[in-house]
Amino acid sequence: MKNVIVSWSGGKDSAFAIYDLMKNDNYHIKGLLATTSEGSGRLPMHEVKREFIHAQAESLRIPLYEVKLPSRVGNSDYEQALKQQFDLFKEQGVQTIVYADLFLEDIKEYRDQLLSNSGMEGFYPLWERETLTVARKFISEGFKAIVTTVDSDKLPTEMAGQPFDEEFLSSLPKDVDPCGENGEFHTFVFDGPIYNELIPVTPGVPFQTRSGRFVHVELIKQ
Repeated sequence: MKNVIVSWSGGKDSAFAIYDLMKNDNYHIKGLLATTSEGSGRLPMHEVKREFIHAQAESLRIPLYEVKLPSRVGNSDYEQALKQQFDLFKEQGVQTIVYADLFLEDIKEYRDQLLSNSGMEGFYPLWERETLTVARKFISEGFKAIVTTVDSDKLPTEMAGQPFDEEFLSSLPKDVDPCGENGEFHTFVFDGPIYNELIPVTPGVPFQTRSGRFVHVELIKQ
């Protein structure tokens, strides 16, 4: 059995990757890896507060390794921070990081190069699966998620805060990937078959990042 660390965003794809791994006797999940901003205390892009990522890990009963990055981190600083964490994983006998990417070749190549530089390898359990099938399977298997971020260039801003369900999928424009693989939207998974307890959250007030392009919704603990 191979020990692995799962790159964790708190969203539907990483949750579905864990679901896939839990049914595979060849892999043992030793931990989750998440990067957060020291300045905001949030997961970059998703803009979910770190407390909710920790709540997910607690419900999963899987240790969370949180890499805190400076507010204005450059590529070299980001890569150095990850290399330090990868070195710690290797000391624990873990050499494989699991990513939930579906089809973006350039992202996969970047990850693989970063891992290779540290003597690590990547595993992509969802790679090249048909994205609408993945999205519908996620819903049909009983996962529950909130859309936390939308790209306002691609989607109406009022879609932030909506549940990720069949109604959401049916309302997507044809040029938007059903899994948001191109960054059109992001999600937060609060319930599903991988959890021991539901994460009690509800969508709150929308807000925007400095660029103004991405609209997020504040998650509120119930």
